[in-house]
Amino acid sequence: MKLRATFLSILTILLAGVVFESRGQDVQFSQFYNVPMHLNPAFAGSAHQTRGTLHNRLQWPSLDATYTTSLISADTYFPEYKSGVGVMVVQDIMGGADFMSTDVVLQYAYEVHINENITFRPGLQLGYVSRTVDYSGLIFPQQVDDQGQHDFGNPYGLGNRIHYVDIGSGGILYSKDFWVGASAHHMNRPNQSFTGDVARQAIKYSFVGGYKIRLKSKQKYLAYLQSEPERAIVPTVHYKMQGPSDQLDVGVYAMYDMVMAGVWYRGIPIKKYDSFLRNHESVVLLGGVKFGNFSFSYSYDIVVSRLSTVNTFGAHEFNLTYVHNRQPKKRKKMKRLPCPSF
Repeated sequence: MKLRATFLSILTILLAGVVFESRGQDVQFSQFYNVPMHLNPAFAGSAHQTRGTLHNRLQWPSLDATYTTSLISADTYFPEYKSGVGVMVVQDIMGGADFMSTDVVLQYAYEVHINENITFRPGLQLGYVSRTVDYSGLIFPQQVDDQGQHDFGNPYGLGNRIHYVDIGSGGILYSKDFWVGASAHHMNRPNQSFTGDVARQAIKYSFVGGYKIRLKSKQKYLAYLQSEPERAIVPTVHYKMQGPSDQLDVGVYAMYDMVMAGVWYRGIPIKKYDSFLRNHESVVLLGGVKFGNFSFSYSYDIVVSRLSTVNTFGAHEFNLTYVHNRQPKKRKKMKRLPCPSF
């Protein structure tokens, strides 16, 4: 209960702070390439097939704060129009539903073949966001007397629900072995205030890149995988910034037929928030298996920041992806993105 009270107090301060300026940060996933549409709208239809994804992140489960994020998405590709379309729903819950956000997003991407080797994919997205607050679990200063007793309620008369439109865009440039991409979310800087005042959300910028080092394989086709064997080592980098905060993911994936493993570091150790606090967050471990049209992966965040002194039990992510391998009509083979798509 003490941890929960601490969390609710912090949330109260944050809610009060939105009267002046919103500094809340977006959810970040460790398995960012397993939720590509959340990473960049240009990934809509990037599998050149029909794809469905279920994803869940459980953060710091030992703390009584209940940070849970769930994502469901579906996208497909229309080769005759060189276009990909997708829909995504993301629900973020903090404090056992005391604060909840639900995003419904539509995406569109178009493929431009610059030459035989290079392809560019621009993408756009339009989202509708609903955020709610349950004040019955919050404690405000004037509700606490000298004996520490308090009453629950909403003494400020704040609204408990807001809705707004959210706009984003992005692009990816890639060849058979490398890719670079950039995206911008919340380009219209929507107002997130529950008080009726102005609290603009900061634009989030994201940059990704990597290179696929292919390993030789004598096998031409794996029937049980319904695809060509994927044997490669893929170093990647992912940098994002939003308002005064930024973060870097750098690591490597390894894919060998039906299994996948990865390890990367999240943080910018040369950056300090103050003289005692470095931007040093976590080490992420990932494992996955693929069979037929389905793939499943799990990742675990090992906390290496000062929060490691508290037994948070890290963060857990689970991903289930289904790709429908339709048999296309005879046409020129499409170049798939070389980034990890497991």
